[in-house]
Amino acid sequence: MKVQILGIGRIREAFYREAVEHYLVRIRRYVPIELKETAKERTGRPQDLETAYAKVRRDHVKAGMPVALDKGGKAVSSEELAAWLEKAMLDGLDIVSFVIGGPHGLAPSALKDSRQVLSLSALTLPHQMARLVLAEQIYRALSIIRGEPYHK
Repeated sequence: MKVQILGIGRIREAFYREAVEHYLVRIRRYVPIELKETAKERTGRPQDLETAYAKVRRDHVKAGMPVALDKGGKAVSSEELAAWLEKAMLDGLDIVSFVIGGPHGLAPSALKDSRQVLSLSALTLPHQMARLVLAEQIYRALSIIRGEPYHK
């Protein structure tokens, strides 16, 4: 199984980029993972959100399990995410694709295209930090699946 993180907008701050890359390296010990970023949307207007999402839509929709990250999504624990990813692996899904919006969130079509909508937190997170939290949680879930001591 391959994992994709599709981000609207780019991570500009070096400290976020380095932290995300740290977890991507760790995740690659278990599964292939790819971070794809697009140019950010210009405004929060619906047509700009749709234009930004259109740049990653094809990758997201063709995934066996397209997932959107949105504040209105379902909150899951690390253990629940691990169980969910393990089931995806056992079901033979080829790609799990997580899409994270930019500063103005996701286009409505991104939510519609997704089979799951998850929330990372009830708190509002900068989109760069959301990518970091997601990468860490994917790593944590994979370590839980493997029975490794990272998750305490």
